[in-house]
Amino acid sequence: MPPNDVTSSEKTSSKDKAQLLEGAIVHWTRQIKNVLKQDPESALKQGGNPGPEVEIEFWASKSDNLNSICKQLSSEQIKKVLKFLEQNKSTYTGPFSKLQKEVQIAKAEANENYKYLQTLKDLFSELSNPGKDLKEIEEQFIPIMHTILLIWTYSQYYNTPSRLVVLIREICNAIIDRCKGYITKDMIIGSIQGNEPKDPYDKLNVVLDICSKFKDAYFEYKQKAKNQWKITTNALFVRLDSFSERCQDIIQLLNTII
Repeated sequence: MPPNDVTSSEKTSSKDKAQLLEGAIVHWTRQIKNVLKQDPESALKQGGNPGPEVEIEFWASKSDNLNSICKQLSSEQIKKVLKFLEQNKSTYTGPFSKLQKEVQIAKAEANENYKYLQTLKDLFSELSNPGKDLKEIEEQFIPIMHTILLIWTYSQYYNTPSRLVVLIREICNAIIDRCKGYITKDMIIGSIQGNEPKDPYDKLNVVLDICSKFKDAYFEYKQKAKNQWKITTNALFVRLDSFSERCQDIIQLLNTII
């Protein structure tokens, strides 16, 4: 921010004041646009395979940032700067005024998305809980999908294919992580070397059943959404399907040993 007394200083000409304040506007605009362009899909694009808790954390952070920006934009100092620039016919005030409106819209979206997604927090915690037996996590699938459908129905913003794709893919990541903890590569290799492939064989079938049941829950609620979820299956389950295929390949290998 420029010094508080820039607009009232008699030592600085109006032209110099305007240039200084326009520089501040450019700086604010850059910072605000960096927050506005933050995208929940970026965590997936970075290849870290995040779980669904990351989606809640993203909207919590974006909500905090935008609320803070709105508070600053409504301060007397900012109002004084904009008024001075308007009086001096600056071309910067129009675009900045438009940006302020974009911030208000984005703030409303972030606040509402965070509010609704919080209803999934406990369900996601149960899903990702390593202390919970893998066979029990399927109990969370229907409540999760039911809550997602309610959010889709009542939310003004969280009801687009792009939002649903990110959330479902992150849920799939959480399921895969739990499955990997249930049957590890070392378990499989050790059982084969010990000529006891039955245990990993049974566990891999449990894993396939879990993955299949989550997809069943999704398609059940897609039907309840009355075909509003117009999303290709591959966009949602590409990683889950790839994981299931690898498990099937290992099962076929174990079949030759049993």
